[in-house]
Amino acid sequence: MDSQRLDDFVFGKMSETGLPGVSAAVIQDGRVVHQRGYGFRDIAAGFPVTPQTLFGVGSITKSFVALSMAKLVDAGKLEFHDPVIKFLPLPQKAFEGVEVHHLLSHSSGIPGLGYAEVLIYGTIGSYHIWLPISSFEDMSNFMDEVDDWVEARPGEKLLYLNEGYYLLGEIIARVSGLPSETYITQEVLRPLKMSRSFFSRRDIESDADRSTPYLIKDGKATASVMPYGCGAAGGLVSSTADLSNFVRMLIDGGEFESKRLVSRDSLRKMEEPYVKWPAPLSHDDSYGYGLHVTPDFYGHRMLGHGGSIEVFTADFRCTPDTGAGAIMLANGTGYEMSGLSTYAMAMLVGRDPLELPSIRAERLLEKVEGEYRSYRDTVLAEVRRRGGFLELSGDDIGQHIILAPQSEDEDGAAFFTISRGAKMEVNFRFNRYGVELLYERYRYRRAGPLRRNP
Repeated sequence: MDSQRLDDFVFGKMSETGLPGVSAAVIQDGRVVHQRGYGFRDIAAGFPVTPQTLFGVGSITKSFVALSMAKLVDAGKLEFHDPVIKFLPLPQKAFEGVEVHHLLSHSSGIPGLGYAEVLIYGTIGSYHIWLPISSFEDMSNFMDEVDDWVEARPGEKLLYLNEGYYLLGEIIARVSGLPSETYITQEVLRPLKMSRSFFSRRDIESDADRSTPYLIKDGKATASVMPYGCGAAGGLVSSTADLSNFVRMLIDGGEFESKRLVSRDSLRKMEEPYVKWPAPLSHDDSYGYGLHVTPDFYGHRMLGHGGSIEVFTADFRCTPDTGAGAIMLANGTGYEMSGLSTYAMAMLVGRDPLELPSIRAERLLEKVEGEYRSYRDTVLAEVRRRGGFLELSGDDIGQHIILAPQSEDEDGAAFFTISRGAKMEVNFRFNRYGVELLYERYRYRRAGPLRRNP
């Protein structure tokens, strides 16, 4: 793999979005072949990121919860198709027919209720309400009116439910006799030699190589705080060095260093594509048990999971049949970590990452972003990137008109917006003049890149 190309891509996206630090690990043929830190784990102190630096991994925690449930199934303590109310006193109507299987695959039919969002954004000081949920009893109080919010029958569709994984953590505790975080640590993290992966604040804050969490706005990073308390829904803190062992275990079919951690049958059930993912990389993207499943990533089945707690973002991907994997962790929200990991994965399976739909879309937005002028500079316009969209502003246009991509070929690209309640096409042309923009009555030519504020 061309590690220099990957390093250049990661460094470029960090510079573009203001990410303070990123840690990366790349696995090829079942072994780590490239790992390094980029940027700062602490800007003020000037401390660099290393492969051992600790980051919050957010919802990657769910992969470890699912693996813990699989181990309990192997031990005969429960079954994937056990009803949830067998273990927990919950609203009977909402949880009628809901199995452990449905919580693991986010297919309970209950929509996201916002508990984790309130915890995260409330802790970092950017949310409008607060929920004091620190125990199952608190969660039970929070969910006591959920009957009227059920959206689908169990198994029908994917509705990502952080609360479901909170409940799975409680089931682990009741079945094993240990707090879920203790069980995961003893039965999963330690056998994988993930000795610097933690849930507790004391363990995390006593580690000298931990990253400072940052809030990023307009490319500027401000030191923030770690939102503790996500538990089984997203509370794990780890490093790329540690997570590499977990990915190697997935690649090796449930074994780590010649020792079996989970049965092949239970791992196979984790990797099944049970429900379609609503925003797929391909039309077959699905969710298993704590794993995102892409059945066809350039001819290979790819497993992974992302995570975000706003001040930390994370992602891992692997293709077990090729022995390849990539892990990316960051101390802020900027460029998507899944974009970095899939960029690495494309190279690992022998494809040009510029073929990735996400990269092609980014390159198009970069190509047309800029300052535009009409005939003899009479009317000026500006096109800026805003996530996966464009924002058009200018003389006689107004401010902040959002353009959504529609189609593209070698001669140009079509976007659309909504004007006076109707869909209106906006066209960019690629020709001998460079890039031209056609909007309403005007024809513009790109005059140059944006003059960004320092």
